[in-house]
Order: sequence, then structure tokens, then C-alpha cells
Amino acid sequence: MKHLLIVSLFALATSAGVIAEESVSNERISEISERLEGYSADSLIERRNFLVSYQEGDEQEDANGVPVGSASERAIEISIIEALLVTLGVVMLDNVSEDSTTPPDTVFPVITILGDNPASVELGSTYTDAGATSDGGETVSSSGSVDPNTLGTYTITYSATDAAGNTSTATRTVNVVDSTAPVVVVNGDNPIDVELGSSYTDSGAIVTDLDTFTLTSVSDVDTSLVGTYSVVYTATDASGNVGTATRTVNVVDTTAPVITSSDTFVADENQTAIGTVTATDLQTVTFTVSGTELQITSGGVLTFVTAPDYETKSVYTATITATDASSNSTTQDITVNVNDVGGIDDDPGTGTGTSTGTGTGTGTGTGTGTGTGT
Repeated sequence: MKHLLIVSLFALATSAGVIAEESVSNERISEISERLEGYSADSLIERRNFLVSYQEGDEQEDANGVPVGSASERAIEISIIEALLVTLGVVMLDNVSEDSTTPPDTVFPVITILGDNPASVELGSTYTDAGATSDGGETVSSSGSVDPNTLGTYTITYSATDAAGNTSTATRTVNVVDSTAPVVVVNGDNPIDVELGSSYTDSGAIVTDLDTFTLTSVSDVDTSLVGTYSVVYTATDASGNVGTATRTVNVVDTTAPVITSSDTFVADENQTAIGTVTATDLQTVTFTVSGTELQITSGGVLTFVTAPDYETKSVYTATITATDASSNSTTQDITVNVNDVGGIDDDPGTGTGTSTGTGTGTGTGTGTGTGTGT
């Protein structure tokens, strides 16, 4: 079988023009093949080296007494030796002769990049290259670097060279990107209470980001009105990522009204009007009064429930409460003095009266008398 393989290889070489001038018979080829089949690998290499280095005029036999043969026979024998060496796992790298048809190695290594290509790396993180491999097992070297702390596009170049000197390259694109929104932290109290009517100065916010950014705030705080308001902070970095935070501002009223009217009122008897209670506050104030003898409107108009009679009761006392819209309240004790309006004595126990009477007699006369009127 080996002999047939060698003869077939030689026939292919012959058709390709390895033997240029003189022909060699099949019988001679068979003799050469049969002789060489008994050689060890070392003997084949030794015989090949002898034939390759042979020049006209040299010894006609090798160290084993085997003749050189003609130029055509030498070429055939060298081809058969190399074929046998291949079957033995031995490859000769130097050229056999000028007539050798062994083609040069022009196949370039194929480099396979491992991992993503292009690859994205988050700004501020670390970058570890996944590397590359070559289909022929050649060593793959790389050049280029990536700065993960600086936004941009970077290139890693891989190179592999095979034994024949064929060199291949491949590149990986690495994009350092920022996809993380700025972190916005409200500075100071949140929520925060602000007294009604005072001024409000915002404490701002703190922004953390690996890129440049702008910070804006929008506020609707109105300290003249009780309510809940918001201050919204927005940070936008150079990559367009947006972070927000919100502060809640509560405008509150914790101050009680101040009653500004007097704590003493004077009112005439026989009518209900007394006066008006007043108070100051930043919100609307309503009034109430204690007891059942006096009454007051939410606006502060104070009156008697029933018109007083000086002789029955001349002094009234009560407590006024003023309350604002935030339920802050203050109180004041008041006194109402009733005036005796005078004129006809309206005391039924102390009045005087007159009466007249007539009498009859034999003469004319005038009589007087006294009486008690009721």
C-alpha cells in the first residue's frame, strides 16, 4: 500500500514537470521505492541530505555504498524519501531542489477576537481586555490602551505571525461611555417648615457625577400663603443623563392672633349693642365668646343676647377667643358695664303720685287727699 502511495505521488510529480529532461522507467522507480521502504527515518534523512548536497564530480556512492544515480533519478528518489518521511510524521523544511514543487505558505493566521466588539465600558469602571486567539495556535500580541476614566473611543490591535512569517492583525473598538445619571442630594432639612410671612432662602443641593454637569432648580414657594410647596433640582451631565431631587417646603402659621381692642366695654341699658372686638393676624380671624348672655359674630361684633336693665344687672363679664385659619388662638377676659340711661324712674317701688276727690255737702268746698300709686 505504501509503495502504491509513493508511486502515485511520484507520478503526480512527473506530470507536474519535476523531471525535465531524461525519463526514468517504472521498473527503476519501483526499485528505488522498494529499497527506500526498508530505511528508518534517520536513514531516509541521511540519504536525502546526501542527494540534495550532491554535485557532479562528488563520490558516486553514499556511506552505505548506494549509488547516486542520474539527476532525474536523484529528483525522484528525493521526492519518494520526502513522501515516506511524511508518512513517518517528519517534514523537511528546506527546499529539495530547483525542481521542487512545494508551494510557499501564504495562508495568514485567522485571529478571533474574544468577547464583544465593539465593547462598551462605563465611565469610572475598570476595563479588562478579553484578548484574542489564532487558528494556528500562534501567539497573539496586543497593543493599545483604554482609559476608563475618560470618555471616548479606543482601539486595541491584535497581531499574530505564523512560522512562514505571515502576519495578521485585528482590532477591537472600545467605547468608554457614561450612562449613569447624576446623584442629586438635597442640602439641609427636607422637608422644611417656614413661618408664614417670613422670608425663605433655599440651601440648594449637592451633585455627584463623574462628568461635567449643570444644576438648575425650580421653586414655587410663597411665604405669604400657608401651604405645601416644592423646590425641584435637576442635574444634567455632558452625556445627557438627568438626575433630580425635590425639597418639600411647608409654609406654616404657628403665631396666635393678637387682640387689639379694649378689655372693657360700656353699653346703655335697654338695647343690645356693645361694640366690636378686633385682632391682628396674617390670616383671617374668627371670634367666639363664653357664656349665654353675650354673643359675637365671626367678624367680632359683640352684643347682648337680651337687652340689659341697669337696675337688674349693671356689669357683665365674659371671655373672648380669637382663632386664625391655622387654629392658633388667644383669649381675653372682658367686662361690659351697663349705663343707667336716666329719665322716668323705672323703679316701681320708689315712685310718687297724686289723686283728687270730690265731696258733697250742704255747701261748696274743696278737699285734698293723698294716696299711693301703683
